[in-house]
Amino acid sequence: LESKGTNIRPSYMLNKKVAKDGSVLKVTDATGIEHTTASYKKYMQKHIISDLKETVCRVSESQFDESSNTQIPYAQYELPDGKTIDVGTERFKACEIMFQPSLLEAERCSLFGVGAVSELQALHDCISESVGKCDSDIKKDLYQSVIVTGGNTLFPGFKERVERELSESVSLLKVKIISPVATTERKFSVWIGGSILASLGSFQQMWISKKQYQEEGAQVVHTQCP
Repeated sequence: LESKGTNIRPSYMLNKKVAKDGSVLKVTDATGIEHTTASYKKYMQKHIISDLKETVCRVSESQFDESSNTQIPYAQYELPDGKTIDVGTERFKACEIMFQPSLLEAERCSLFGVGAVSELQALHDCISESVGKCDSDIKKDLYQSVIVTGGNTLFPGFKERVERELSESVSLLKVKIISPVATTERKFSVWIGGSILASLGSFQQMWISKKQYQEEGAQVVHTQCP
């Protein structure tokens, strides 16, 4: 958006005159917002970018090559000020970074807490590495019960792409990806699981008090939760 010169103005910065059919007739700058901070503006802009991402982005069926996909249809997105932007290959490239980290621009590495692109791993490689560190006799079961949850797994095509990439990397084993069908359940599965765990009476025996942690340090986790 920055490269295209698109100015993202959050709703609180605008006064809009809307027609009966919902179309925006006129947009003017809002007044009385002089005391809002730059951090609040950035926060609201991130909300717009997040909605844009969730609305138009999708995962490619196979490795995405921009040069051979120049004819991909554009997806339209309406900004709060009524302007419509066209999003082309960018909606695939944004997701492709999860599978091809090398596509990430070097100056963007700090967003992921690393200093170089080479420090990033593809999602399917992370899964393979984690399974590889487990006992050989359970690797087969682990590959057949890979659970995907969280916001990014809601991108159309995500589940199928992960399964495809894993199947190609471990061709001798069957891969099965498990994900909740309901959008809300998939997005909040970690929190739902945490609440179930916290409600179990046996879980209270694994609690670590602040005093225990201060006295024994991080190693208390291994003794309290073997």
